[in-house]
Amino acid sequence: MGEVWLAELQGAGAFRRRVVLKVLAPDRRGDERLAAMLADEARVVGLLHHPGIVAALDYLETDEHGPIFVLEFVDGASLRTVLKLARRQNALMPEALAAHVGAQVAHALHAAHTAVGSDGKPLNVVHRDVAPDNVLLSRSGAVYLGDFGVARAAGNAEVTAPGTPKGKRGYMAPEQALGRGVGPAADIFSLGRVVAEAADVNCGPALRAVIEKATAQRPQDRHSSASELAAALLHACPPPSDPDRELAQWLNQYAPEALVTRQTSPGAQRAEPVPAGRPVVGITRTGEEARLFPSVPPPSRKLLKIVAVAAIVVFAVLPLALMHSAARGERLLESAITGVPAPAHGDLRVTSRPVEAEVYIDGSLRGMTPILIELPAGKHSIRVGSPRMEHWRAAEVNVKDNVEHRLDVDLSE
Repeated sequence: MGEVWLAELQGAGAFRRRVVLKVLAPDRRGDERLAAMLADEARVVGLLHHPGIVAALDYLETDEHGPIFVLEFVDGASLRTVLKLARRQNALMPEALAAHVGAQVAHALHAAHTAVGSDGKPLNVVHRDVAPDNVLLSRSGAVYLGDFGVARAAGNAEVTAPGTPKGKRGYMAPEQALGRGVGPAADIFSLGRVVAEAADVNCGPALRAVIEKATAQRPQDRHSSASELAAALLHACPPPSDPDRELAQWLNQYAPEALVTRQTSPGAQRAEPVPAGRPVVGITRTGEEARLFPSVPPPSRKLLKIVAVAAIVVFAVLPLALMHSAARGERLLESAITGVPAPAHGDLRVTSRPVEAEVYIDGSLRGMTPILIELPAGKHSIRVGSPRMEHWRAAEVNVKDNVEHRLDVDLSE
């Protein structure tokens, strides 16, 4: 429905600030319902003041580009991106950091749930889309909650049919998925799912107990508030002495690619002067007149997806194949030197549609598809799926020595 742009806010003198512009997609401009949603989001976020909520900076209505919502830029990446990159290295976020991230988001939710308007009346905000995509981690280790685009709040217009659930399946509370009325307890459920994904299935019993209460089937069985959930998370897993520093170090170690700034246009030039009293918000390109959006059409998204999938397969499978070949050679050499037979091992290649599904072997997360895993000979239980899609497949594979077994899973059905 929309687009998100990185832009530069230019003020008097040398003042510059990177900001984010949230706008309607070109083919949706003129859609009054979507424009109302963006206006509602800007109104609600503008009334929320918390260091853990991505701040609203401005809201403009233009004839050429429609409504423009200007937001704080978080220099980092989403929790989903970070976890995906880390799991490619078979790395898991430490429990203490996962609980810390959850607690910071819980504090932000509590601020939204208890916020009041300028008239002192409760805003009754419910985020309704708490998911790893909307949890942002900065390169300095700060944690933010963003995207209140489908939030419910006093005074907001509902632009979809009554009973239509809003949010991401896999993170919705049961009452939310059924299209029923929701309150803060729905956000608590979603956050419990997010923490569970970050901490992985092998988290300790104390953290597991907190997650199980947060994701209880009935709203009344969950934590009474997001603030109570934050306290429970920190009690179950006390944070490091400097959690921001620890989180920043972990990001730099296991997800450095997420912290690389990529430019979509070659260079920039100074924008033309604008009348005093109104700062310019612009994206400029070398050799072109400065304007908000370039007229050059973006590349085909379908083509980009095909290229991306092909690159993922090549760069994920080829190094793994080389490593397994080298490891097998080392075992054979060791066996020849010591005279002790090498233990029996086989390979399991797991692929899925769509790609990047989680692969659990004998209860432990081993990575994301496509993946080639060396396993001891014998029977192994395999579980492949996507928490986001809520699709899972289970299988049992009898691994034989020096044999490559293949398992292809279709999660699209």
